Amino acid sequence: MPTDSYTESPSAITPEITSTGSEFASYRTLSEQDRAAIRAVIETKMRIKLAQGQVREDMKAVADRLGMKPSELNKIISLAMRERERGNVLAQEKALIEVAEQIVF
Repeated sequence: MPTDSYTESPSAITPEITSTGSEFASYRTLSEQDRAAIRAVIETKMRIKLAQGQVREDMKAVADRLGMKPSELNKIISLAMRERERGNVLAQEKALIEVAEQIVF
C-alpha cells in the first residue's frame, strides 16, 4: 500500500495553459510516483464507498432487530458520536429538555 510520500511533491498534475485561451490545457507527463499517488487516492475512495455501503446495510439490520426505522437509529448514533467527539452533548440536551418541560407543564 503506498505511503504518503507523494505529498512531498507540489502537485500531481500541473496544467500548462496556452496563451490563446481557446485550446485545452495540456498536462505534463505523470511520473510513476504521480501515478502511484493517484492510484492510492482512487483505492482509498473505493474503500470508503464500500465501507459506506456496509454501514447502510448494518444500520438497516440493527434497526430492524431493534424494531425501529434506520433514520431513528441513525439519529441516536449521531448523538452518541457527538457525545464522544465533544463531550456532555447529551447532558446539555437533557438539561434543556428538563427546562422546557418545566415551562410547558
